[in-house]
Amino acid sequence: MAQRTICAGCNFTSSTVLTGESQDWIRCDGCNGWFHFACAGFQTARDVRGVDKYFCRPCKPTHGPTTYVRKSNRAHSTVDYAGLNEGVLRTSDENPEHHYIRNFKDGTYQFDKETFARMPPELVNLEYFEKMNGFREPIVIPASLNPRPKVPCSDVKMTDVISENTGPSVEPDYEHYDYGSVHDDGQDKLDMVIPQGLTVRRVAEMYGLGEPVEVIDVKSQQGEPDKKWDMKRWADYYEETGEKIVRNVISLEVSKSKLGRLIRRPKVVRDMDLQDSVWPAEDKANAPKVQFYCLMSVADCYTDFHIDFGGSSVYYHIVKGKKTFFFIPPTKQNLKKYEDWCLSPAQDHTFLAHQVKECYRVDLSEGDTMLIPAGWIHAVWTPENSLVIGGNFLTRLNYGMQIRVFEVEKATKVARKFRYPNFQKVLWLTMLKYLDDDPLPQFVANALSDGKKFERQIAIYCEPDRFGHNSHLGTQYYNSRYYSKAELDGLPDLANYIWRTVMISLGQIEGITQETRNAVKRSIPKGRGDPLELVKKFAMWTAWKRGNEEIPQWAHPQALLPENGPSKGETKLSAAALKKLERKSWSEAFRASRDRPSRQMPAVADTIITNGAASSHLLAPTPHVSQRSILENGRHLSTPKTSQLGPKRIACDACRKRRIRCKHKDALTESQRIMANSSPILVTTPLTGSSSLAGVAIPLGQPIKLLASDMEPVASVLSKPPKPNGLVAAEAAASSSDFSLDIPNNKSGRVKACLDCRKSKRRCIHDEYGRVDPVKASEAPVPRGSATKKRKHGDDDASPASKKVKR
Repeated sequence: MAQRTICAGCNFTSSTVLTGESQDWIRCDGCNGWFHFACAGFQTARDVRGVDKYFCRPCKPTHGPTTYVRKSNRAHSTVDYAGLNEGVLRTSDENPEHHYIRNFKDGTYQFDKETFARMPPELVNLEYFEKMNGFREPIVIPASLNPRPKVPCSDVKMTDVISENTGPSVEPDYEHYDYGSVHDDGQDKLDMVIPQGLTVRRVAEMYGLGEPVEVIDVKSQQGEPDKKWDMKRWADYYEETGEKIVRNVISLEVSKSKLGRLIRRPKVVRDMDLQDSVWPAEDKANAPKVQFYCLMSVADCYTDFHIDFGGSSVYYHIVKGKKTFFFIPPTKQNLKKYEDWCLSPAQDHTFLAHQVKECYRVDLSEGDTMLIPAGWIHAVWTPENSLVIGGNFLTRLNYGMQIRVFEVEKATKVARKFRYPNFQKVLWLTMLKYLDDDPLPQFVANALSDGKKFERQIAIYCEPDRFGHNSHLGTQYYNSRYYSKAELDGLPDLANYIWRTVMISLGQIEGITQETRNAVKRSIPKGRGDPLELVKKFAMWTAWKRGNEEIPQWAHPQALLPENGPSKGETKLSAAALKKLERKSWSEAFRASRDRPSRQMPAVADTIITNGAASSHLLAPTPHVSQRSILENGRHLSTPKTSQLGPKRIACDACRKRRIRCKHKDALTESQRIMANSSPILVTTPLTGSSSLAGVAIPLGQPIKLLASDMEPVASVLSKPPKPNGLVAAEAAASSSDFSLDIPNNKSGRVKACLDCRKSKRRCIHDEYGRVDPVKASEAPVPRGSATKKRKHGDDDASPASKKVKR
């Protein structure tokens, strides 16, 4: 049961006196009772800022009067540093507007000239988007081409929808359009219905005067969770005149209210809405509530750059007032900059339009309607009080962009309440509808499973009339409806996304928490069969409809899942555990170097591969490759301290001698651990040409040094039949020209060093798998670059006394 705070002054939970920020509280330092600002005798929150210790009236005889912090007698005010940076000295309390507004008004911020289409409403339909270039750019339907109709017998005078600055009205040529007979519901030419004479007060009455509403403080771009706003209070605030704190309402969903039952979206939106076409009719009550929003903004409201949740598209109709949009195209580079901007600590004072190459300004007036496609980054400024009806919808023309935006939301850690509800479930239902409406023929599925392609001479989108009963003969050529190019291009993205959700539900993706895995499981519809088999079937369906392509590797019936257990997420070790692990690895490395014999090496196995048959024999001990000598001559040996004072030595001897920070600590422990647990094995390939070992190209005729831990990939090679171009054999004699498994680059056979070794400016000591090669580690460190070639041979023999020590 939720606890409520009761004011010790009025004995009510909410204040009956409205004094600006009326719902703020202050606590008495004597009796610890809570009081409303008004009940405590304060008018505004600014008056409370100077209070040091507050004592209520009953506590004053015991504790004394309320004390205040010491203030200087000199006049001063809180400075708005954002405005000061722009060259204008303003105080934060005196300037309620957002710090970008002044730049919009005086034209300081310049934008690119937009060329978005202004279209008559008769041409804006689903067929236009499917048969043209898809839904890729915003489209504006001006009020002059789509006037608001006057309802018969209405006493409300229709507002003039043409602004004085838009010029004379343009009458369209109606003779070129055919009209059908429809019921008159007061709809416009987009078949959109909005109640006549709609105001903020009427919205509050139809939605419910006592219903809560989420209000945003424009200056901070944050909500006001501590302020209890209802529709009545919001209507009162909206109708107030004079200077006031700028607030905004942009997330009022009205589908379940009286207002929602009086609104009808444009027909093109209803036809494109993916949710309407796939969500079960018997479960409409649980469908995402994102289709009817009422946006109420006072003058100088501003919403910073954002992308609508889930990459959803938007319809936007201006009932009253004006709006100004700033659009950034959703290119790959812009989306990356947007993601970095969202994660930047300077986001509030960094104007994203200055970080990209292009940003377009679009001004909308009363009566205008705009359709915004998926992924467009935009900010919105309100030049004057406005009332807007809009909504969001997913489409089957933008699968790739919608999924990409959904991933950006996860990367920028957008809260779940601000994401598209049931996004994954909508995409799952979309996949199932494809399989139900257009079944995949079994013989086509069998052919695709065998690695074949379904050939199409003409793409489906090039035959707009070949669907339904007019399809080509044969079940393999049947199409239940027309599939546009934009839709077919997005099907692989949809299949890959569904496949990933299946992998997450099966625990095959690392780094996924159990909470996320359970949420993904709940989004998968039940009672439709095995999700893994369903997504494989849909991948075949996608290859069938697109034609001339193979199914993904994971969609083959014989494909095996990776052998990964359920992910438990990333485990973090404490500082004490990390130190303990570090000391343990150091002691193991030192023990291995101390216990190894210095002059004797045990015999090791030498593997001989001849015509695919393997045998083994013993090699004679090789003094110059003994592990003791490798550890002693290597530059990454760390000798223990003889004193117990100070911290333990972690750096290697070479870096400690040079008095620099050691960059080989990890390499040291890894190299010594490998040397402690492995024995070197010599395998040579004396044939001419080239062969392969564990998937790595190896020049034949040179010996290769491997460790016992690397013999697993060799075993996989042994199990394969020999290739006809040559045989692999092993020699018992060691060669002085040792060859490692590094791949040379184009510069005279040199090996490209790894990042760590490049930072230390020395030759790389790691193999292609990132492991430390003990042979390379034992060699003298030769710096990379031209300085090595210019060095004289006598420099290495110089005595240490002749070298100057850095001080």
